[in-house]
Amino acid sequence: MIGSLNVASHTISQVPGFARKALETVTAHIGAAIIQARHEEEIATAKTNFEVLFDTIDDFLFIVDMDGLVIHTNETVRQRLGYSTDELQGCHVLHFHPEEQRKEAEANITAMLKGTGDACLVPLRTKSGELIPVETRVTPGTWNSRPVLFGTSRDMSERMRAEETLMESERRFRELTEFLPLPLFEINRQGMVTYSNNKSTEVFGYTKEEFADNFPVARFTVAEERDRALLNMSQMLAGQRPANSTEYGATKKDGSRIPMLLYSSPIMQEGVIKGIRGIAIDLTDLKQAEDALRNIAIQQRLVSEFQALIDNIPGAVYRINREGKTVILSMVDDFQNEFSKERFEAELFNEPSIIHPDDLEAVLGSNRTIGESGTSETLTYRIISASGTVRWIEDRRTPAFGEDGTFNGIDGILFDITERVRIQEDKRELESRLRNTQRLETIGTLAGGIAHDFNNILTPVLGYAEMGALEVPVENHLRDYFREIVQAAERAKNLVSQILTFSRAQESEATAVNMQSIITEALKLLRPSIPSTITIKRNLDQKCGNILADPSQIHQVIVNLCTNAFQAMEQSGGTLSLELGEIAPGSERLKMFPRLEQLNCIHLSITDTGSGMDEATMERIFEPFFTTKSVNKGTGLGLSVVHGIITSYNGEITVESQPGIGATFHVYLPVINEEIHEEPMQEPMSGGIGRILFVDDEVATVKLMQEMIPKLGFSIACFNSPHNALEAYSKEPDRFDLLLTDLTMPEMTGIELARNIHKLNPSIPVILLTGYGKDIELTSPLNRYGITKFLKKPVQRSELGAAINEVISANKPQ
Repeated sequence: MIGSLNVASHTISQVPGFARKALETVTAHIGAAIIQARHEEEIATAKTNFEVLFDTIDDFLFIVDMDGLVIHTNETVRQRLGYSTDELQGCHVLHFHPEEQRKEAEANITAMLKGTGDACLVPLRTKSGELIPVETRVTPGTWNSRPVLFGTSRDMSERMRAEETLMESERRFRELTEFLPLPLFEINRQGMVTYSNNKSTEVFGYTKEEFADNFPVARFTVAEERDRALLNMSQMLAGQRPANSTEYGATKKDGSRIPMLLYSSPIMQEGVIKGIRGIAIDLTDLKQAEDALRNIAIQQRLVSEFQALIDNIPGAVYRINREGKTVILSMVDDFQNEFSKERFEAELFNEPSIIHPDDLEAVLGSNRTIGESGTSETLTYRIISASGTVRWIEDRRTPAFGEDGTFNGIDGILFDITERVRIQEDKRELESRLRNTQRLETIGTLAGGIAHDFNNILTPVLGYAEMGALEVPVENHLRDYFREIVQAAERAKNLVSQILTFSRAQESEATAVNMQSIITEALKLLRPSIPSTITIKRNLDQKCGNILADPSQIHQVIVNLCTNAFQAMEQSGGTLSLELGEIAPGSERLKMFPRLEQLNCIHLSITDTGSGMDEATMERIFEPFFTTKSVNKGTGLGLSVVHGIITSYNGEITVESQPGIGATFHVYLPVINEEIHEEPMQEPMSGGIGRILFVDDEVATVKLMQEMIPKLGFSIACFNSPHNALEAYSKEPDRFDLLLTDLTMPEMTGIELARNIHKLNPSIPVILLTGYGKDIELTSPLNRYGITKFLKKPVQRSELGAAINEVISANKPQ
């Protein structure tokens, strides 16, 4: 391009007059355009390079405007938090914090911008709801010529785990040092004792409390050696002396002196010397030995004591020399069961083939850098035995230095923590199961309470409907209305019984069930709640045989599957199809179910034309608490309950679906050779004789009994207060032949009332009424205080009359 401009310039010089000036102007504009294009290209390249660098940073990086709206993020934010670029654009930055901590995050950010805050520790929340602990810092700046805020969030998960590991390492170190057979102590930079083990108190005669009360280490030294000791200490604190051993004379609390060999080393924290750690060896006995054997005796004693200490460490003690060769000094049986000493030495660090590949780089990195850092480290990694068993290892290592300060290698101890890791995993799983169990127990308790109240409501409904049906002539159409109310109340009673079964207050009872009638009744119940945009088609073979099941549970299966189907079509509309037929033994459809293959079975299919499901969803569709619906649409219990009901009756349930096509649930249940016989409504009993004391805190139930009991031939005195009933009975104890009472009442329970009346008249019989069968199980035995029978609400008129007659007749003198 420059060459072209030169040629153009040469050519212009040959053009005369005004033409030359015009060409020069054009050439100048072209040159400026070329320079501008190059400048813009360089800016674009720089911006691209910046964005590439921006996306390589592991921290979470946000650029937001002054209103807190996201302008740009790096790849870490998109990958770790699970949001797309479009989802992030314009989203408020506080959205990525938990809702309950957003005010705290906003306050922290404001403080940082004012210069009064350091960092924000509120965690980030991923799109799926997972929390990531972070440390966030915010600074103002400029982006594309506009004021913005730059936010950097650093993941603190590893740091938090490292701090926990460090605390555990410190605890184990203290436990180990407390049982050392040698005095061990630590001092700070001021020469004050900050830690001493049990042996120190034993040897020097001072208590732990005395050591902790600003105890100067110089108190141990004899006067003539104090200057030398203080000089050595100051040199080590200044980093001028490496770890070494020095002989001193020491003074005990009682004033006696002992010769000591002191092994000391600096205490390093983050590369800074914070103090000195020392181990003292009493040389009294050695000093009394011959001079020629003194050094040998010292070495033998040191080797013996430290080898005994090493042999009792519950792990594997190793040393890596300057050349990288590993020597195993001791191994406990747990390691020897899986590895030989020779294999451990060769394959652990020399040629690290038994370290798990995912952990290998961390171990090798520590081997390379620990000599430079000069500080102890604790690593956690996995090793793999010849049999393929994976074991978790905690490696506590420290660098070893010579007297001249040169790095000599690594000394370390390996602890097998596999069992501890397994226990932690089991604990987490147990806590998860416990939370689910507590959730189910809470639901069960709530269901039981609802069932109790609902049964109290059903009692007058069923009672008045029965009386109405029996008092209206057969030819009157009102009699059919009353019978429909009775049947509806009985169905509600069965549904409540199912709720009590779920809350484990009572067990369900299986009887012969006609699927066609259950489906018809369920659709009548569901039709008002199904949108008009959904068409219901049914093809029910009326010749299908009966099944053995609880009708209320089968009713729940139909309702749950149909509800699941129409919810899949709520937005778009569609068709809900139900087909029922009978399958002969050996059918091709039954070959996938060995326990049903040779049986007559009914086959119910429920199909929707909704959005369908993928393979991953279908694999989990019957799991408890798994749901694809929003919080207000489902709990994740419906299909798991359906699956449990079907399998409890030796049946099978499967699902077929494809995304965008819809779903079909198939239910198979074995057919039984048993007909269903409707029991006719019992006619009212007559001729009852007796005087009844009735007590119930429900006013509606009291009014019902005032109408119903006299029609059964008995006289009755009704109370809705146990105290009032007890007072009335105490005045005329011979007036009544039977106490009929509710079990659960606010003033006193039915059993407490029976006990008080039993004190006045031990011979009076008692019938308990309850809306919640579990209450009976938690009370005293029923044969106490005259309690001879209990009835569950709502109770049929004929059942109540028969029970009263039976109890009063049995109590009359023969």
